Amino acid sequence: MTLEWATISAVVGVAVFGLSYATFWLKFGGRISTAETEAANAKAKAAEAVDKVGILSTSFSLYREQIARDYIHREAMREVEDRLTQAIDRLGERLDRFTEAALHHNKN
Repeated sequence: MTLEWATISAVVGVAVFGLSYATFWLKFGGRISTAETEAANAKAKAAEAVDKVGILSTSFSLYREQIARDYIHREAMREVEDRLTQAIDRLGERLDRFTEAALHHNKN
């Protein structure tokens, strides 16, 4: 009977080991599957983020160009305004001199 108990315990030991091994690989396989799914989702989100960064970069470049054009336009308008103001001031001075000369001429 000892041989039978030894055989039974060996078979039970192998069965327990086989069951433990199968359980380990099933859980491990599930974890691998979950990790692969999460990695695929992360890869898709990363690709989407790269696309968004590209769009934002292009948008920012266009914005910078627009601001530069507007700023240059405003600078040009300021220059024109300054020139017009100076011209009006000079015209006013001429008019004042003309008026003074006319008044001075009429007194004489």
